[in-house]
Amino acid sequence: MADFGVNLNDVDAANSNASGGGGPIIPRGRYGFQIVEGEIKQNSKKNGDNYAFKAECTDEGPYFKSFVYGTIVLSNPSAWAQNNGHAQLQALGMAMGFAKGEFTNTDMALYQPFVADLDIETYKKDGQDKERNVFAAYIHEGNAHTEPPSEKAPATAAANDDNAAQTNAANNNQPNPSTARQTQNGGSAPSTGGGAAGGRAMPWKRSA
Repeated sequence: MADFGVNLNDVDAANSNASGGGGPIIPRGRYGFQIVEGEIKQNSKKNGDNYAFKAECTDEGPYFKSFVYGTIVLSNPSAWAQNNGHAQLQALGMAMGFAKGEFTNTDMALYQPFVADLDIETYKKDGQDKERNVFAAYIHEGNAHTEPPSEKAPATAAANDDNAAQTNAANNNQPNPSTARQTQNGGSAPSTGGGAAGGRAMPWKRSA
């Protein structure tokens, strides 16, 4: 177990987190996840720490058990990057059902269900354009009625990976997926409206 070393009591949650990587590209939309691995790592510039994690899709269907990698800035010389990272960490904890300030270490995140919006980001590798999934938002009570990402042009990768809290993991296998997917609620396709997407029970609604 590693403590984040971040006081989140007065931190507002953010809706975006430009981090990604993993296996096959998952279509843009709202999905259930759980974190199966996570650790605190020094960033590539060796001037700050990040929370790096591996999240597994829990929605039944073609992307069940597909992975998306995320990175959240914990400490960084850039005040913007650090503050944004703390807001993202707060949002992730709230998406898992923790109250403000309760999400304090890596073990608390393991196998804790949460819902997140995925987007697709383009980046350069060996001079070629590649794509990878990124977490666009961790869904909690404060943003549950927002619209999930729609099929649109992929986001452009930021130049500074540390400040954008990105990983270097690449998606090399790109199927041609349908935008329809199955959910945890009877395998129905997701709603295109806001809210909990198809009426799924959100983790932050848990009674225990």
